[in-house]
This record gives sequence, C-alpha cells and structure tokens, in this order.
Amino acid sequence: MALTVGCDFKYEIVAMAKWTAGMTLVAEKFQMGRIFLVGDAAHLFTPTGGLGYNTSIEDAVNLGWKLAAVCNGWGGADLLASYEDERRPIALRNTRFARSLADNIGAMEISPELEENTEEGRRIRDELGEKLLHHATIEFNTQGIQLGVQYCQSPVIEIGDAKPPIDDPHKYIPTATPGCRAPHFWLDDVRTIFDEFGPDFTLLQLNPNKEINSIVDEAQSMGIPLKPLQIENEGVRELYGADLVLIRPDHHVAWRSDDFPLNPRLLLNKITANV
Repeated sequence: MALTVGCDFKYEIVAMAKWTAGMTLVAEKFQMGRIFLVGDAAHLFTPTGGLGYNTSIEDAVNLGWKLAAVCNGWGGADLLASYEDERRPIALRNTRFARSLADNIGAMEISPELEENTEEGRRIRDELGEKLLHHATIEFNTQGIQLGVQYCQSPVIEIGDAKPPIDDPHKYIPTATPGCRAPHFWLDDVRTIFDEFGPDFTLLQLNPNKEINSIVDEAQSMGIPLKPLQIENEGVRELYGADLVLIRPDHHVAWRSDDFPLNPRLLLNKITANV
C-alpha cells in the first residue's frame, strides 16, 4: 500500500467477496476531500459489452486534466468536484447497459432437446441461433455507448440553448454539442482534426472572419493554456455547427457559438470552475 500512495498509513479492509458474474456496482461517491475513486475502484462491471476498461480510462482522462489544472493554478476548486458530476452518471449508464446484456444472455432458456437429431431439435437450435445472433449484435454494435459519452449537464460546460443529443447505445451521430466528444474529421490522407488539437484547451476558429484575440489574450492573462486553431474547411464547419468551438483537454466540447462571448472571462471562469 505504501508503494501505491507514497507513504505508510493505517487502513482497514472492510470486506472481501468473490467476484460474481452479472453483478454491477457503482460507488456512491467518487470523491471525498483529497481522495478520488477511479476505474474499478469506482465501478464494478460484468464483462458483457467490454465496457469496464474503456470506462476506467475515461475516468482517468477526465480527472487527470482537472488535477493538472488545479495543481498548475488555473483550475478552480470546484473543477475537481465536476469529476464526480461528469463521470458517475456515465458509470451508472454503462454498468446498467452491461447488466442488461448479462441479463439477456443469462435469461436464455436451453431446452434439453437442443442436441437431439430430430425436427424439434433442429427447430430449437435455429431459434437459439437467432437469439444468440441478436444478442451478439446488441452487445458488440455499441458505437453510441462508446463514443456518445456526454457531459451536457456538467457545471463546467456552457451548453447555452443547445439540447443534448439522444443517448442511444447502438447509434452514434457525431455532434459538437457542448458536453459531447469532439467529432472526428479527416483533414487529409494522414491527418485528423485531433492531430491538430493542443494538449490542453483548443479554440477552433472555423470562420476566419471571426476575431479570437480577446479570448486568447484573456486565457493567457488567466494562465489557462489554450491553442488557437484556424481551420478553413467547409466540412469541419458543417460538422461542428459553429464558427467558434472551444475543446477541452479531454476532447469534449466546452462551448461553441457563432458569436464571440461578450465577456470572455466569464466563459473561461465557468469552464475552469473559477467562480
């Protein structure tokens, strides 16, 4: 334990239990003071759907940039609290979906006549095959659950008048609605738009006629690392749906608009929790 946290401390093992297939759990709290739960410590998955690892990685990415922001002085105290605001609902969503898959496969009845070389046996095998094919389709055709993660209700997202997209586990429609994952786009044969994002915040300028110096200067004065990125591409502009789009370090959209904010500091304060 000392190797894990860097120092010796007293601890108590409250309980131990064997792993049970089909069981899912989500912690009631993801944060208490300076302690954060991430990955398997925060949520227990049944393997159906293979969502445990992806959900864990997204936890780490979400908390990682926020810890860096606070440690480097440009993230407000409530920025860390937004980790639970954003990630716990996703853990509940993903474990619920994984559990539904486990219940679906577990509830399939296996007839004792399944292996018989009879007309009834062939009929039962055909029916079971169709059920298993359907299950495999809903278990592994999960673009929506994987790519459709959204934080539209987060206190550090400026969604404005936009409406969150429909959350369909099997269907992913790329959208730059604030709170959603920034959509992928090939800029040429070898580069995607993600290759051009900065390591921290990125301000997409998709209309060269829109002035961005005031928000760039304001971010610099506040110590917020922000990369201005001008892209003149009609496809990108159509996909992202606005002239200006602010991308977070975890590649989720923090804000977008055709008009520059009247008070850039207020916007930057909101998305970094500097209230």
